[in-house]
Amino acid sequence: MNKQNVTVASHKEKSTLVRPKFGPGMLLQHEDLDLTSTYTQELSRLMFRSLFGCGVICGLVVKTKSNCDKVDVIVEAGVGLDCSGYPIYVPKEQRFTLDDKCAQTPLWVVLCGTVTCCAPRTSACASDDDEASAVCTRERDGFEIKVMSERPKCVCGCKDPEDRKSEVDLLLDTECKCVNPKLERYETHYDGKCGCNCDECSDCKCQCILLARIEEKTEQDRKLEQAESQGDKTQADPANPWKVDHSVRRFIRPVLMRDPQVEDEENKREAAKSKINNGKDSTAKAKTESAKRRG
Repeated sequence: MNKQNVTVASHKEKSTLVRPKFGPGMLLQHEDLDLTSTYTQELSRLMFRSLFGCGVICGLVVKTKSNCDKVDVIVEAGVGLDCSGYPIYVPKEQRFTLDDKCAQTPLWVVLCGTVTCCAPRTSACASDDDEASAVCTRERDGFEIKVMSERPKCVCGCKDPEDRKSEVDLLLDTECKCVNPKLERYETHYDGKCGCNCDECSDCKCQCILLARIEEKTEQDRKLEQAESQGDKTQADPANPWKVDHSVRRFIRPVLMRDPQVEDEENKREAAKSKINNGKDSTAKAKTESAKRRG
């Protein structure tokens, strides 16, 4: 019998990704030229949010330091990724003074991406009757660091300490520096599910990343700080009333991992085999007991 690879079923549909295609002598419009950058941008965003989700990729460590009677917030250079797949790049350390009115604690440090339109230019072929309007020819990515008195409802991050008491520990006792896959913010990632949904919003609305939580030091915190800084006096800052908690941020790095679908299928097969074997054992045991009774 001649065996052939025959298509049993087929279904076709279009993707949302569109790339430009040019030909000789073609009259190009600005939409055609914009598509050259839009395609690569959309492709990068798709890959980023599918592979990593959202969170801090590297750096962006938050520190506080006393400055006379005030407190400075310091955010180190680094890179983050919002839920839409847009990278947020902080090229150098940022430092600003905390408002004196910030008496309420805790506070949340949030990083948001911004876009600025620049290099405006008018059309070279503007009509004499109509005044040409200027349009921007460049878009510069930027960022905004906010210290907020309440945690935003729509932000990429992990639960606050008091809300994750029922969760398993953040660190696993293993050589692989992997986060526990049972944590709420990482569970869908390890399950191989697409999308990046924040607290109360969808991918397209979540444009900010939670970097840290700041709150006032307790007496126990001060004792721990003194003990930690005994070997390095430069680390002690008795005048600084704030402590920084980075456990609320979602940290993301590329890690090679096993396919969760294959593991799920294997577990189902093992469970089915165990069920069959248990049935066989029960049957064999029943036969043995029956033979003993007849004997």
